[in-house]
Amino acid sequence: MKKRNAFTLAEVLITLGIIGIVAAMTLPSILAKTERQETVAKLKKVYSVLSQGIKHSEADNGLISEWPTGPDITDVNAYFDKYWRPYYKNPKICSWAVSCGYSNNKAWTNLNGQRIGWEIKTSETRVLFMLSDGTLIFNPRNTTDANGNKVYVNLFYVDLNGPKNPNIIGKDVFIFTLSDKKLLRPYGYDKKYEDLDCSKQSSGNYNDCTVKIIADGWAIKDDYPW
Repeated sequence: MKKRNAFTLAEVLITLGIIGIVAAMTLPSILAKTERQETVAKLKKVYSVLSQGIKHSEADNGLISEWPTGPDITDVNAYFDKYWRPYYKNPKICSWAVSCGYSNNKAWTNLNGQRIGWEIKTSETRVLFMLSDGTLIFNPRNTTDANGNKVYVNLFYVDLNGPKNPNIIGKDVFIFTLSDKKLLRPYGYDKKYEDLDCSKQSSGNYNDCTVKIIADGWAIKDDYPW
């Protein structure tokens, strides 16, 4: 009988152990890279969908700068049915954030972990709705400043995965604005690149992470606070 060469059990176990160690070292970076790419793809998609929806609505209803805001919206559902619902695929209006699956109405934080002060609900001053793919959008609104004066806040907050974690601005929540109340652009679009505030030291309700991703060629680079 010929003698056959084969691996011993110990050699097989050692090989498997090495493979496991290498996988444990590389898998997190692979998953992180995949997660970043998925986030960018979703962000690019919703930017296009939201922009196109506004453009089509303007063709039927006039410029968005002329749409009613704040107390001029006497019926939120009628406003939504006219200016928004026809231009998106099966959107769902939410009475409160919890109506769209959030655990509470103050579910968001900044990159530094600071709880964000705004409470998202549907009222005469804002509209909150969810797209068919689970993306949550809350619209520009009228509010008041510290002196009680009316202020138009022309911001769009977009939560790419709705109530799913992490609900952090710069991770899955991104900010757009209507420049001159006309063109939808990323928040911070008018800043110089070197002045963009996208870091874990960012404070308050805003950061410039949306515009940084776009300025970096629609990519989340190594200097991004991921």
